[in-house]
Amino acid sequence: MRKETPRKLNKTILAVLSGAMLLSLTACGEALEDSLVPPETPSYNAYVPNQADVIRGDLERKFEQRLDLLGYERIRHRFTQAQFSELYGTYQLEVEKIHVQVGDRVHPGDLMVSFHSKVLDEQITANEKKITDARLSIEHLRNLESIDSAQNHSDEIKRLEREIKVAELYISDVNDTYRKLNIYSEVDGHVSAIDGSLQDGFVMPDTDLILVDVDEGIYKTEKPEYYTFKVGETYTATTRYSECQVEVIEMPEGGSATSVYFRPVGREGEILEKNLMLNFELPVLKDACYVNRQAVYEKNDRYFVYVVREDGMREARYITPGEQYGNYLIVKDGLEGGEKVELP
Repeated sequence: MRKETPRKLNKTILAVLSGAMLLSLTACGEALEDSLVPPETPSYNAYVPNQADVIRGDLERKFEQRLDLLGYERIRHRFTQAQFSELYGTYQLEVEKIHVQVGDRVHPGDLMVSFHSKVLDEQITANEKKITDARLSIEHLRNLESIDSAQNHSDEIKRLEREIKVAELYISDVNDTYRKLNIYSEVDGHVSAIDGSLQDGFVMPDTDLILVDVDEGIYKTEKPEYYTFKVGETYTATTRYSECQVEVIEMPEGGSATSVYFRPVGREGEILEKNLMLNFELPVLKDACYVNRQAVYEKNDRYFVYVVREDGMREARYITPGEQYGNYLIVKDGLEGGEKVELP
């Protein structure tokens, strides 16, 4: 029994060692086999963005410049809800007359809308009657004194004279109230709009009843780098609905040397638009490289585009931008023409 035990143990150990060696060889074989298999190429779906062509060629340059009206301000005349409640609840106010029309020139203090109040008118009428009656009574008492010198009505006359003064003061206060209720111009300007409900005889709270536009009659724009305006030249400027002629003028007092100034031609006294647009063509720019301006990004004062490669991937590329004409931006460096760039 003792001799067999070692032999059995040796067979067990040998079997374990053999299994371990087999596993080791198998593992090595798998590792070697894996190292010989070429790596699998990853696949991807290329992102196809909105694209624009980078163009190399002649560019028809359309010039566009916005003109801003100097000193523009819009004065709004309206009644708040609280004022409206007082006007109609306390004074029963009604529109009496609109004294201006759209386009009229107004000055500070000009009456634009007058109102009528039955309540205030009745108060004025009642006090005017008091004054009339008091004056008639005074005249009567003085006639009595002239007929009979023994009669003395001085105290009564003084009382009536005080009543007249009180009534006159009351009428003055009512007229002041009327002046506060009426709408007067606060500035030099042009009437640009009158509310339709006001023209129909109604006042709506928190509504612009009359608009008055104020301006200096001069337009300004920044000097472009690629064009020079000369004093005395005239250009066609457009609005959404019309067009007009503007003339380049000398820089006004307090103006900026980096700006150009224009005055409308033949539109003295008219309402001017807040903004105008200059649109005209410049000579064709030969052999230019240009791209849709929406494709150009800016960060930290550097400009770049995303160039779309043939494999559909994109890469950022810095460029040196030039002038802008309409939707196109000149590219001085960084692109050659023929590339495709990503649009946002």
